[in-house]
Amino acid sequence: MRWAAATALIRLAGLDGTPVDPGLLGRAVTELTAAARSTFDRVTDCCEGDLHGHIERTLHALPPGSDPAAVYEALDTCLPRIVWDYSGSRTRRAIKELCPTPQPHPTPPYTDLTAAQQQLLGDLACHRHAWLIRSSADRLRNLGLPHTQEALQSFIRAHRTA
Repeated sequence: MRWAAATALIRLAGLDGTPVDPGLLGRAVTELTAAARSTFDRVTDCCEGDLHGHIERTLHALPPGSDPAAVYEALDTCLPRIVWDYSGSRTRRAIKELCPTPQPHPTPPYTDLTAAQQQLLGDLACHRHAWLIRSSADRLRNLGLPHTQEALQSFIRAHRTA
C-alpha cells in the first residue's frame, strides 16, 4: 500500500511541475527503497508484475530537488533484481553497473561477490526466459562470469553447498 502511495505521489508531482515538499518526496523515496528491498514475485499487473522495474522507472520520474544519495540507494536496490525485461536493456545495464571490471581468473567464489552481484546472477540463473541470458552472454563471458543459464545455476549451487 505504501509503495503505491509513494509511486502515485512521485508520478503526480512530475505531471505539472508544482513544487512538492522535499521532506514528502524524501519519505516517498524511503518507502520505495523499502519496497525494493522486498522480494515480491507478483505484486502488480502493471509492468508484468516487475515491481523493481516499476520502482526504477518511478525514481527516474522524480522532480528536481530529491536527495541524490537516497535516490541512488533506491536505484541501486532495484538494479540487480531482474524479473522482466522486454528488450534486455535493464539486464545489460545492471551487468555493466554491478560488474564494471572483469573478475580475476579463476573466477572468485560466488560468496565473494557483492550482495548486488549475487542477487543479479541469482535472478539470471532462475530467470524464466533463457533468451535474456543469451542476449547478455558475451558481456558475462568478457567479465569472466558464467555465461549460460546452466553454468550460472552450477556456479551458484557449487558455492551455496560448499
